[in-house]
Amino acid sequence: MQAKHFHATNPIVSTTALIEIRNIRLQKVEALRGLGLNPYATRSARTHYAGEVIRKFADLQGKIVTVAGRLMSWRQHGALTFGHIQDQTGRIQLFFRRQLVHPTDPKEGTLGYEELNLVDIGDIVEATGEVGKTERGEISVIVHKFRILTKSVRPLPDQWKGLKDRELLLRKRYLHTILDRESFERFGKISEMIAAIREFLNSRGFMEFHTPVIQPQYGGGTAKPFKTHVNALGCDMYLAISHELYLKRLIVGGYEKVYTIGRYFRNEGIDRNHHPEFSMVETMTAYENYLYNMDLIEELFRYVAKSVFGRFEFTVRGHRVDFGQPWKRISMVEAVKHKTGIDFSEFESVDQANEALRRLGINELQPSIGEALVRAFELVEPDLIQPTIVYGHPVEISPLAKPMPEDPRFAERFEVFIAGMECGDNWTEQNDPVALLETWRKSYREEERDTGKFHTLDFDFIEALEYGMAPTTGIGPGIERMAMIFTEQENIDDVIFFPLMRPVVSQVNAMIYGLTEGPPAPVEDLALTVSEFCQLCADSKIKPASDSISIKPHIRIWYGSGESNKPAVSAHAEVFGFLSNSVLHLSGFNIDGENVGVEQKLKEVLGSRVAELQQNLHRFFPGLQIQVHPVTILKHRRSR
Repeated sequence: MQAKHFHATNPIVSTTALIEIRNIRLQKVEALRGLGLNPYATRSARTHYAGEVIRKFADLQGKIVTVAGRLMSWRQHGALTFGHIQDQTGRIQLFFRRQLVHPTDPKEGTLGYEELNLVDIGDIVEATGEVGKTERGEISVIVHKFRILTKSVRPLPDQWKGLKDRELLLRKRYLHTILDRESFERFGKISEMIAAIREFLNSRGFMEFHTPVIQPQYGGGTAKPFKTHVNALGCDMYLAISHELYLKRLIVGGYEKVYTIGRYFRNEGIDRNHHPEFSMVETMTAYENYLYNMDLIEELFRYVAKSVFGRFEFTVRGHRVDFGQPWKRISMVEAVKHKTGIDFSEFESVDQANEALRRLGINELQPSIGEALVRAFELVEPDLIQPTIVYGHPVEISPLAKPMPEDPRFAERFEVFIAGMECGDNWTEQNDPVALLETWRKSYREEERDTGKFHTLDFDFIEALEYGMAPTTGIGPGIERMAMIFTEQENIDDVIFFPLMRPVVSQVNAMIYGLTEGPPAPVEDLALTVSEFCQLCADSKIKPASDSISIKPHIRIWYGSGESNKPAVSAHAEVFGFLSNSVLHLSGFNIDGENVGVEQKLKEVLGSRVAELQQNLHRFFPGLQIQVHPVTILKHRRSR
């Protein structure tokens, strides 16, 4: 079958021309099928990578090879055609001479010279031919057989200009790594870095474990969590803010050197140094304390620097940092004293500490001497350019660390600072279950649960500790922080291939895919009164997203600060499964506050209101399965 004549499409396009170019390429897809060729092959017969052919040219010259990759340039000159393909190892030129190229053959899947007008820049292709050089001396594959493995229907952005729009670059990182070799190599090095971390730990006897990302109780740190609902279990759970407590359970179970390289989720800010989803390597080592980890983390950084990047010196945030030299080690008290001349360890009252802060220009009052020390230490951080270990943190901010035997005001804890940036938090783990639970309870406030201000009460973990955990210490350097340092980047987005961004649908995509609505709105929980909800259901304005839902009713009792201040009561319910990917909150149950002193009566009243709601929903939506959870009561006391 004779191929329809097409002109090669221009890769430099405006948005308005994209649809037309895409349609032309789709016609080429059909033309290939008309020739009996599959424009989306199942495999390649590649024998060599592009970089390998270049590197071993002396051995491969005159031999037949098969290479494959993305077509990045294309120039046709009558009986001669030149192109470059790019694979993971680099680029190599393809040289076509009309009389040497095999004709189109559906059995072999080859495309003849006369049909090369069906080829566009961006296509994934395969070429078999002899290794040689052109008259200009460029190493090339002189093509005998040519196949299209994947037909590209969208043109690449201009290769000379690249992706200049920052948002587009982050949203379509795959285009950036196609066009920008530096970006491609950077993410490749990050992958090698993670492999090197595993190699380093495995060689020292550590065992890698997978710990849960969905956790019934978040812990191991203080951060605002992401909350989710597990339909199969009918309960709320959390995405991990840390994997520490699970690694400690492994230590209790008898493993002595464990680690995980996991994903972490903290529902907090996004800036140049922070991202809600990130990676970290966390270790736990039994029968050692934090001094062991000072050596471990220094050796880890040095190993990664040399084995992956082949050097010790890097430019980090504009500073030349040398990982080949021994790291400085200094206590937090001494670091602050060296910077300010003030020794916070000599203070006997928080008033003295706050007065010292005032002299430093810091007017926010701190609740303890230790927290005042930490606030003053913020003045020191920008000066910590070369790798520095700062140890001896106040126990007030170290709930999972053991106090120093020689001075229990401070914890066996250290942080690593590089170029003024905190790059890891490490300590000797508190393994006294009674002391740890007491520390947690002192800071815990039920009304501020899930705010990230304090550690939650994880009784399951306390139980594990009560069976006995050997003296243990752990490290937790962030993968992205390490990647920023070793790839010399100043923005965390430049070391995350898929940074978190608000979803959008471009105008051109809406036209191509026939979308009449705008981009989907962000998923948000919905709050309605019971009467509003029932009216919307009755009017068919809203309906369940699934055939089964669950209702969790809650009562809150609000206490004032005075003895005679009468408590107030409120009620609401969470409905799971009614809305797609979000929670429906219902209020307006009208619970009588006269029963505030009789909790069982309050539960009965709310239970009857929920039963009425359940009956209405069955009337509106016959066949809907509804699970009603027991009523819970939460108590709130106003701080004095």
